[in-house]
Amino acid sequence: MADVEVVGAEFADGRVTTLRVRFKHTTERVIDRATGLAWLADGHSLLTYAGSAHHGQRGYAIERVEVDGEPFLRTDTRPVAMDELHFPKAH
Repeated sequence: MADVEVVGAEFADGRVTTLRVRFKHTTERVIDRATGLAWLADGHSLLTYAGSAHHGQRGYAIERVEVDGEPFLRTDTRPVAMDELHFPKAH
């Protein structure tokens, strides 16, 4: 399974629309929310990340949290029906 660094996210109406991701020391790419949820369901680790690839800081793991049968992307495990991601502060 892969560790995927999530370096940014776009939100609309309490939901992630896109995630800016990269595999360690690779170029960023953009994925949609459904792909992020699928990667988590497949067992990959999505970790918030700030800074450059060589001088960055890992943050929180992104969890797939289900509320009333609907999945949400969260960096905590609170059962709240919205996506919420917290990123570390860059150096």
